[in-house]
Amino acid sequence: MEKSEKQPFENEIMELPISYEEKGKAIGREEGRMEGKKEIALQMLQKGLSIDLIVEITQLDKEEIEKLRDKL
Repeated sequence: MEKSEKQPFENEIMELPISYEEKGKAIGREEGRMEGKKEIALQMLQKGLSIDLIVEITQLDKEEIEKLRDKL
């Protein structure tokens, strides 16, 4: 294999750590958003808002909100 043929493959290899890092950051951001929604839902439950309203506002699953309610 000549150097010119190896170059694209080498570039892909060098970019792997960057792509994994970006994927990890994206997963972390999504987990953070979910935790934030759960905290807000918990506060809404404590204020007495209905589960249906909390589902509508937070876009969390009804089951998830019911789990939070059961922890109160």
